[in-house]
Amino acid sequence: MVFARSLRASEQWSFLPILNITKGLPDVYYTSPESSVFRAVVDMVKLRSGSLIVGDGNKAQGILTERDILDKLPFEAGAARSLRVTALMTPSDSLVSAPPSFTLDQCVHEMQSGGFRHLPIMQGGAVKAVISIRDIAQHVASALSKAPLSEPTTVEELMAAKEGGFGTGVSSSASVGDAVKLMRDTRSGAALVSDGDSFGIMTERDFLTKVAVYDEADPNSIPISSIMTRSGSVKSVPPTGRVADCLSLMVAGGFRHLPVVQKSKLVGVISMQDILQHFLGSK
Repeated sequence: MVFARSLRASEQWSFLPILNITKGLPDVYYTSPESSVFRAVVDMVKLRSGSLIVGDGNKAQGILTERDILDKLPFEAGAARSLRVTALMTPSDSLVSAPPSFTLDQCVHEMQSGGFRHLPIMQGGAVKAVISIRDIAQHVASALSKAPLSEPTTVEELMAAKEGGFGTGVSSSASVGDAVKLMRDTRSGAALVSDGDSFGIMTERDFLTKVAVYDEADPNSIPISSIMTRSGSVKSVPPTGRVADCLSLMVAGGFRHLPVVQKSKLVGVISMQDILQHFLGSK
């Protein structure tokens, strides 16, 4: 479902060339097609990157993202060490990319249509940059701070327009494997964890940095309570909070999901993608 878009936001951001926000991005990170998934995961964690281009720097053979790891890594101890990145990557013939002439609006549309968060910017067969949903969020949050909307949307209003506003959830007795299966089935980037009167959250990044990077156990044997972020350490927002403030909080904190809490009770979750779809959703 596409949320009601902000006309003012559209006027400010939709037609900006994508190179306007890729100038400050880090170098494109590569991994060899011969590398193991384990080596690639270690590099992604060290570089704090959600993706690696698979290739030698001259030609991209594909892209490996943290979503690929979550969706495709077998539930076996040692699986990451035994597989090459080519087994899990999105290959070049299925890779969606954009030219430097694409506007911000066009890039967001490609991401939303394909259901992915990383878009290579290519020119003459070379990867010039990899734009991520976080990069776009940082730009939008910066623009909003300089020109606040006269009628800001609240979290409650955003959730009312969002299908599945309560998020994807499992109990605290579940395994990491249970959560991953649910995230795969629902195409969600996070799983909320019910823990009595409290709650927690497990994200794609948690799976990458706390499970896949060690490659020592079957996710079905790992209790989700051992890797989830508990409510006491989770940033949350009330339903009355402003969506623009939530985006700034996500960008500053380096996370993509915010639980919504009212009177100490979990009532839903919003994501960075939800917010960007609100501001830059398809016409």
